Amino acid sequence: MSTYGLSPLLRAASAALGAPVTGDLRWLYAGPHDLDALTTSDRDLIAVVTGELFPEHVEGVGVRVSFFTLQLALDRIAGALREGGDASIEYLEDVYTAYEDHCPEGNPFSGDLLDLALAYLVGKDLARQDAAGLAAESLVA
Repeated sequence: MSTYGLSPLLRAASAALGAPVTGDLRWLYAGPHDLDALTTSDRDLIAVVTGELFPEHVEGVGVRVSFFTLQLALDRIAGALREGGDASIEYLEDVYTAYEDHCPEGNPFSGDLLDLALAYLVGKDLARQDAAGLAAESLVA
């Protein structure tokens, strides 16, 4: 899986802060192009995981976003999510592992963010399975 690498930005933020960077740090701005790339599903995931809520369209320089949000947006534009579809558990784990292995200065999916994101996606999958099961039962009855 090819993901958009934020390592140089994480290293710069870490150097400025004097500590490793976590994914919830809101250090950079995302402009209209970046945020327009996010799907409704991405925005829902971001709201649950980081608490960030964005207007449908952003003007000018944009808004300050977390590294978590920036990773999703840039992967929508040029990385692993550019083909569409929802961010998956596999995608989150792959991005997390890539940064853990190669960027000790920070990880956009670090700490509680990964746990929250995984729990949210597992919950969505279970809800989908329940809905499919109920639909199948109603066809049988």
